[in-house]
Amino acid sequence: MEERENMSNGHSDREDRREIRRKRRVRSQIIAYSMAGAVALTAIGIVGYGAGKVGKVIQAKTAAYEASLEKARVEAEPAAVASPEQIVTEAEVSSTEDMLDSIVNTCISEMPLEDKVAGLFMVTPEQLTGSDAVIKAGVATQDALSSRAVGGVFYTSKNAKDSGQLTDMLTTTASMSKYPLFIAASETGGEGSHIASALSMEIPASPSEIAATGDSKVAFDTATNLAKYMIGFGFNLDMGISANLSENSNSFGTDSKVVSEMVSQTVSGLQSYGVSACLEFFPQTTDSGQDEEAMSEALAPFKAGIDAGANMVMVCTAPSSGLTGDNTPSCLSSRVMSDVLRSNLQFDGVIITDTLSDLTDYSSADAAVQAIQAGADMINQPADFEEAYNGVLSAVQNGTISEDRIDESLRRIFRVKYSDKVKEISEGK
Repeated sequence: MEERENMSNGHSDREDRREIRRKRRVRSQIIAYSMAGAVALTAIGIVGYGAGKVGKVIQAKTAAYEASLEKARVEAEPAAVASPEQIVTEAEVSSTEDMLDSIVNTCISEMPLEDKVAGLFMVTPEQLTGSDAVIKAGVATQDALSSRAVGGVFYTSKNAKDSGQLTDMLTTTASMSKYPLFIAASETGGEGSHIASALSMEIPASPSEIAATGDSKVAFDTATNLAKYMIGFGFNLDMGISANLSENSNSFGTDSKVVSEMVSQTVSGLQSYGVSACLEFFPQTTDSGQDEEAMSEALAPFKAGIDAGANMVMVCTAPSSGLTGDNTPSCLSSRVMSDVLRSNLQFDGVIITDTLSDLTDYSSADAAVQAIQAGADMINQPADFEEAYNGVLSAVQNGTISEDRIDESLRRIFRVKYSDKVKEISEGK
């Protein structure tokens, strides 16, 4: 019996040591990933300074990187026999949250202000390049991304001609960007399956058809099927998940409880396959004039999607006078975004505006600046991208918007973009 106990203890010690070694490898990987990213970003940012200066900066970064790796190795080296307390401490140090923070903060710290501002914009490939209809990523796309390092590109049916063309365009576009991109479409099932329709694929069930089954598992299964073909083409963001109570076929109906269940399962289905879910249109599609308490049923599906882990919420251009007391568009209102969505519904992901081109009473610059000031993280398809970009950049340069405020939004954006990489590292892949 004593022999078996000793064998058991020996096995436990070996497992403990193995776990510590794994944590050490993970920690080294995350430092390597972060520092390698810093080196790459620095090299990009100092093009034009001359080969000699570039070489010196990269050498300095490389030296810092190697020193960090050695420091991590020494600090993480376990004693001959590790105690449970040591294992817990090491696990805490190497938690996925710490990894994510390390990557995100490193990336942001190396970005020039111009790239930071551009990273807050979601645009169409036509807005990015100035072309009429983009079906290929070539020199124009490369030059545009080098000049305006946008945060995301939104594609529609006119950009999809066949499977091979679409896959090549999306993967090439992603490879041309200095930073990770949101590669987005609005793919909801039924008549909202824009990409599937353009490619003559089998059309998934619409939200209204799914809701009619009364089975939330159907919502999950449909979402996973959507995610499989979207991720296969190169998409990583679905911007079409309606959490509104509506009889529209692109919505799950008017029963708040049913809609909440369907939205929750749709978010889980998409994100389990690596496609971020964006809930729309917060808080409502038209102005009801209701206050927050009266809107509780309408807000419930958004809360369900948030609790399921939705990475993004789109705020509508319609006013919510019952919340704000005036006719300010919801996506320009701090009451709607910062108070209700961020604080009351406890959403800590990315807030994106609805298409700002719908706001005809505002200039592109004014709308973009006001949206950021009110709490938006991303500006979606302004009427004039260059004007909106320059408006936000000038607002930061003259102190109207602080750079810390820009960093705050970028931190949320990059936490979504880098989360899969952190997961791969933490799982030892």
